[in-house]
Amino acid sequence: MSLDAELLAAHAAGDVEALITLYTRASEEAVQDVARGFYLTHAYVFALEAGDARANDLARELQKMGRQ
Repeated sequence: MSLDAELLAAHAAGDVEALITLYTRASEEAVQDVARGFYLTHAYVFALEAGDARANDLARELQKMGRQ
């Protein structure tokens, strides 16, 4: 299954844990900084909403990119 298909399935299922993981993975695989920032932001927002500990690491990555 492609990453896009996995993201769509996770959204449909409301699987926030998977969404954080998949958006983080998408950011790591992104070629362009704009795409990387987009995916990291989504992972961060889902992590914040879920109270997930990964939010801190995601915030640091966004700050490194100048996206506070």
